[in-house]
Amino acid sequence: MKSSSGHSAGAEELFKRLSPRQRECLRRVYLRSTSKEIATALDLGPGTVDTYITGAISTLKARNRRHAAELLHAYEETAGAPRKFEFEKAGVVEPGPDETSRSSEAKPLTWLQSLPFRTKGVPFNDLSPFLRFFWIVQLGIALAIGFGMLAVGLEVLSRILQ
Repeated sequence: MKSSSGHSAGAEELFKRLSPRQRECLRRVYLRSTSKEIATALDLGPGTVDTYITGAISTLKARNRRHAAELLHAYEETAGAPRKFEFEKAGVVEPGPDETSRSSEAKPLTWLQSLPFRTKGVPFNDLSPFLRFFWIVQLGIALAIGFGMLAVGLEVLSRILQ
């Protein structure tokens, strides 16, 4: 029997059995956060977060944490849940009207952002294709120089030992 939200009564019962913390953890898993990131955001230990997620996986009879997060997301989207999940912006001031126009302009990369390392707070590598190619070439050159130095060092060492 289907309810007004389009889910079977058994499916709705499974989702109702999830605790608020389990739901919160699964929402953040859906946003591709790691257990450490979730633990930091919710002020919990990573082991506690993993316990919540494991409990949610078994409750929803999901294959893994990603599958459980996708099930919850699909349920909340189709159920028209009255409470949408939003991150709190504690300590963040909303930009004024004059500041929003400046933020839409393209900002030049700082030297730190152009390095091929993950920047704190950025979930993925945001280097342009040109910068990626540049760093691949630079790594190749560095490896060639390093190998050349090793070869010269071994040659000098072999001459000394003769």
